Amino acid sequence: MLLFFTSRPPFRRSDTSLCTQSTKDGNAADCGSCGGIPPVDQHDHDNGIPAVVAEFKRRAFDLVPSHLIHIPTMELIPRDKLITLLKPETITEKDIRQCGGWSRESAIESAVVNLLKYAILSHRWGESEPTFQDLKREGAGYKKLEKFCAKAKEYGCDLAWSDTCCINKESSSELDEAIWSMYMWYREAYICIVHLAQTNSWDTLENDEWFFRGWTLQELLAPLRMRFYYGPTWTPLTQNLNDKDDARVVRALYRATKIPENDLRNFRSGPNRAWEKMSWAASRKTTRVEDVAYSLTGIFDITMTVAYGEGDRAFKRFMAELIEKCKEWQILVWAGGLPGCPTGPSCYRTTDGAALEMLKNHEISWWGEGCGDDDFSITKRGVQVKLFMVPASIDQSLWQSVFLSCPAGGLTTSPLDELVVQSPFFPPASTTEWAIGVVNYHDHDDAMKGKLKAGQIYICFLLRRFCRPGLDTVRNHWRREVTDKILTVRCKHDFEKEVEIVWL
Repeated sequence: MLLFFTSRPPFRRSDTSLCTQSTKDGNAADCGSCGGIPPVDQHDHDNGIPAVVAEFKRRAFDLVPSHLIHIPTMELIPRDKLITLLKPETITEKDIRQCGGWSRESAIESAVVNLLKYAILSHRWGESEPTFQDLKREGAGYKKLEKFCAKAKEYGCDLAWSDTCCINKESSSELDEAIWSMYMWYREAYICIVHLAQTNSWDTLENDEWFFRGWTLQELLAPLRMRFYYGPTWTPLTQNLNDKDDARVVRALYRATKIPENDLRNFRSGPNRAWEKMSWAASRKTTRVEDVAYSLTGIFDITMTVAYGEGDRAFKRFMAELIEKCKEWQILVWAGGLPGCPTGPSCYRTTDGAALEMLKNHEISWWGEGCGDDDFSITKRGVQVKLFMVPASIDQSLWQSVFLSCPAGGLTTSPLDELVVQSPFFPPASTTEWAIGVVNYHDHDDAMKGKLKAGQIYICFLLRRFCRPGLDTVRNHWRREVTDKILTVRCKHDFEKEVEIVWL
């Protein structure tokens, strides 16, 4: 049984609206207003229509994986051989007219996309997986590959891609390209076929290891069409052509991942909403520590060099790139890790139930405009950011420390509620100066000032510096204190003051 979509996958230049007018014989008609393809036959050259061949080469070399499995022969085909295999010169003017579209260019693109369509596999690695050098090795891995290719054929695909055997990992340049391009390859695939090996029913879906691995996050978000199969018999989860169109499936995916349903259906990569996206990866694990960073590059549209063996430094480099591109103060809000950099997405996990509830109820102006510093940057001294600084005193006990804000901004009383931090390991007050740095303060007409409003709750950092007379601010600048939770504090009085530049 062949499974076909009524139109080519979205995410193309001509996606937003295709010309739907047609003649009685099925050819596209010129509607006058949208520039449809006129039904006029042109002589097809022996070498094909130049525009078609050019578009085929562009897509084959820019948007298609470096190697694909040719399903009829179960052989690996390099992208430069696709033109010989698929013969784009056989596409005729009639084929182009039948594709419809806003313009001749979009119709040609549709025809080429249909010729180059491939299926892509998302799964958890098991034993005896086939490799680039040994594609047809016997074992459970090759049987899984055959099952995948059989499902791909049902969608009319003669080409398929799997991360086990379609990357020559002995070539550093090919490995680099695969990591940089993998999100795009999943996005461009005609269908993404997911195998949930540990699932045996709807009830066990959320417990499958597939939902807890780092690389599978982008494999979930990138494709616009997915089909889920589970268990050793590859039982389909539904009878849909595209499980992302099924409300029940999308709700189940939301329960398993806490990713909003709109993002599950049509995610867009980029550095925006960085805190939220990081939280989606907070509970996911990777085998290689470097993959914690590399598996996120496509989601955030970050390009960085690949250097297996660099360890934790990979995530630091990733964060430096992300902070440069992201201008949302939320990306600076993490718990644990290092003062100037989180050590992984797990630092963006909100463990405080009350804080999480506040975010859901929007008690904090989380996505509002006019809050916090949107001009922070990476410098040699760390992340430079402007904070609303309120001096504080410390009252320590055996199990926790309580920070009391000191009068500031012309007030004679404490402007903030007490800030309780569950850590007894702070240096003594006699040698340390403390401050509460509010991150999402409100903008002021004076660019060098900020303001807080009575009754509102704000995200804050705990900062300290040494009490040593004679030290200049370069050597004795404020340092962010690492806490195991994201800190929030309530403001008791309206007040305003100048903001200060701090290096995290």
